[in-house]
Order: sequence, then structure tokens, then C-alpha cells
Amino acid sequence: MNEWLLLLLVGAGLILGIFALGPYLQPNPELQARQRFLELVRTWEGIRDLRAEIGVARPGEPRLNFSLLYLAGLALRLEIQEPEELRGEVYALRAIPEGWLLVHFRPKLGLGLESRFSDQALTRLLSEFEGFSPEKAKIIWPEENVVRFAGLPGIFTEAELQLDPETNLPTKILLKDRTGNPLELAVEKAEVNVGLELRELLLLDPFPTRWIQIPFPEGGA
Repeated sequence: MNEWLLLLLVGAGLILGIFALGPYLQPNPELQARQRFLELVRTWEGIRDLRAEIGVARPGEPRLNFSLLYLAGLALRLEIQEPEELRGEVYALRAIPEGWLLVHFRPKLGLGLESRFSDQALTRLLSEFEGFSPEKAKIIWPEENVVRFAGLPGIFTEAELQLDPETNLPTKILLKDRTGNPLELAVEKAEVNVGLELRELLLLDPFPTRWIQIPFPEGGA
């Protein structure tokens, strides 16, 4: 697993943490801001499946472009498009009876890496993004279609979501760590509730000829 995997998991954890814990956040006390935020939460809760094209940019590093497939409660798939040396590599996370299965597919090597871990291990990985409270985080609306979080726990302490005015879905996510280093995720295209099937998220083509089991990152079981 390379550092991009951990970066993407951390970013996903932050976003999912905001989605899941949204009802417990205390936004701007003005009624309009509170109502606007609850509209977003209702939109996000209605996502059964998602297909998106996303670009990730960090200063001084090559841009990372990937496609994302998401099936609520079942699976998440990232397939890298750029840079060229990583093109076609797939990270797929899916639910299994004993917890979760994370697969890293490297087609140029015909290799599949897999890690099985419990729900508790995933909880530990995402635990830095839990525990929002009015004292630790605040939410503001500097513009109509922009929501900004500050004082977040975990690696990224600031997050700004730029939203599509028609769908309420993010078109750009700006993150900053404790030292102010930025990370930008641009959603180039997004389709919601298009009827994705689990097999689409699990497809590996060509199927790996070798499999290696590896430990779960960050101390997972």
C-alpha cells in the first residue's frame, strides 16, 4: 500500500465522518444557516450509490485522478487514471461477514494485495474524525454554496466544501492540515443513484494471477 491509499482513506474518513455526524454539529446559530445545513444532510443520506471522477492535488506532487464507485453500506472502489505509472490500479473496500476486505489490484504486475479486518479496526482508523462538538469544531457559510469547517480533530483541521447549487453535492473539497498544507479534491463529474451493482465495484480485469495477504494499515487486524 502506498501513501496515496492512506491519504485517500483519511480524506474519505473525514468526509464520511462529516456526513454521519452532521446532525450533531452545531452550525451558525442563524436559522437560515441551520436549515441549509440540514438540507445537505438529507441530500447526503439519500445517496444509495455514487459514480464520480475526482482529481487530487497537493503542492509539489503529481496530480492524482481517479474514478470512484460507491454502494451504500456495501462497497467503495477507487480506480486510478493518472499518473500514468499508476493507471489501472484499483483499491476496493467491501463488507464481508467477518468485517471488511480491502483489495489493492496492480494490473501491470498481475498482483492482488488483500487485507481482511474487523469493524473495530476500521473504527480505529476513522476514530480521529469522530467526536465533533461545538467546542471543537464550528461551521460557517461564507457564501451561499460554500460550507467551511474549522477546529476539526484529526490530520485535517480545516475543510471547505464547494457545493453544486442544484444537487447539494460537493464539486470541490479543500483540506488543510495542522501546518496549513493544502489538499484539494475536485469532483469533475458525479452521478447519484444510477443503479450501480456490487459486481461493478468488484471487477478486476484481468484477474490477478498472484495474491498476497498483508496487514491492515495503521495497526488494523
